[in-house]
Order: sequence, then structure tokens, then C-alpha cells
Amino acid sequence: MSRADDFLEYYRILEEELIQKYQWDEKGGSPVVRFLGDKESRPYREKLNFCREIRNFLSHHSELNGEPLIEPSEEILQFLKGVIDYLKRPPPALSFATLFEDILKASAKNKAVTVMKKMQKSGFSHVPVLDGGVLTGIFSIGTFFSYALKHNLASLNDDMLIEDFAELLPPDRHENERFMFMPPTATLFEVKNEFEKRTQRSKRLAVIFITDSGSIGGRILGMLTPWDVINER
Repeated sequence: MSRADDFLEYYRILEEELIQKYQWDEKGGSPVVRFLGDKESRPYREKLNFCREIRNFLSHHSELNGEPLIEPSEEILQFLKGVIDYLKRPPPALSFATLFEDILKASAKNKAVTVMKKMQKSGFSHVPVLDGGVLTGIFSIGTFFSYALKHNLASLNDDMLIEDFAELLPPDRHENERFMFMPPTATLFEVKNEFEKRTQRSKRLAVIFITDSGSIGGRILGMLTPWDVINER
């Protein structure tokens, strides 16, 4: 088989994978064109549109006097294979997450000043507060500022414990931030899509936690911030 034949075969497989993934009706038009209009195609859009043009040309003007008019490069064949692999096995979000064992964690009885010093040193902006492995709250610098404003606190008392901030620790009590909980099956695209959503009055999505149940009561497997998925495919 020539590279042109390989290209057409890969393109056919790509169309089949798209139809299967999105459950599209085969009569609804070109699945590749429909995919190009979907946000998930963004990392591939330019080259994939080029592939569409190559495919149309090969389908109608593939040869002249028995010789191929164009021969797709090995690079473009590998690109098509890469898109097919992505559709078959989309990268799991958990592979880009900070795993549980590497997360900076706190308990209610930890001194707040100690936790904040560790946050500054390690670069964590949000710290899950756990009780027996179960998430009971999330501590952040914003938590401290909200508490300070509410209680007219000028500085952090060295003896203050994380539990002193209990009223502000639940995920739904953070004033300007929100948090999500997703299952281990969540893909990188799904996570990126959540971080990129914009609504005028919405709180900023600060952290996505991957838990074994996909809910707040599940065992934490990892956590992701926008920085974990920036520039990732």
C-alpha cells in the first residue's frame, strides 16, 4: 500500500471513531467537519482541516496516468494515528494531577501558621482538611483573609488552629472560589473544559479533586488546579 492508501485508511478509521465516540448519526454529515466545530478538536484543528482537504483531493483526483498526484508525508500519517489514539484512549485527568500522597494536607488540630508556612514553601494554594481520610474542608489564603475581615483580625495568632476557621472551610463557604469533584474516569479534556468555562457571576473554579466516587465524600486520589492543565493537550 502507498502512503496515500494508508492515509485514506486512517481517515476512514478516524471517521468511525468519531461516530462511535459522539454517537453521531452517519447521515448527519462529515464527522470530521463536525469534530472541527467541537471544542475538543482545538489542539488538532489546523492540521486536521488540512487532512480533510488532502482526503477530498485523494478521493477525487488521486492519480494521473497511474501515478499518485500527491503522497502524504509520514508526519501527517503519524498525526492522524495520534488523533485516533487520543479518541480511543483520551488521557485521564488523574495522570496530570498531584496525587494524594504528594498533596499538602491538614487536620483540624494543625496550627494554622504552620500550615501557611508549608503552603508558602511548597507552592500549594489550597490544602484539603481531612478527618480520617475524609475531606471536611479546604484551607486557603483566602480563608484566612475572609476570617480576618469578618472578625476584624489584624494578624494571625500563632496559637490558632485550622479548626478555628471551621465556618469558612466547607467547599461551598468560600466567597470567591468554588471546587469540583470528579471520578477517576474524568479525562484531561473534561477537566480543562471545566476550568475554561466562564459565567459572569460564577465563582472561579480553583481546584478539581479526583475522588474514587466522584463526590465530596469519596477518597481523594488527586487534585488539579488550572496550572496543572495549562498547555497540555
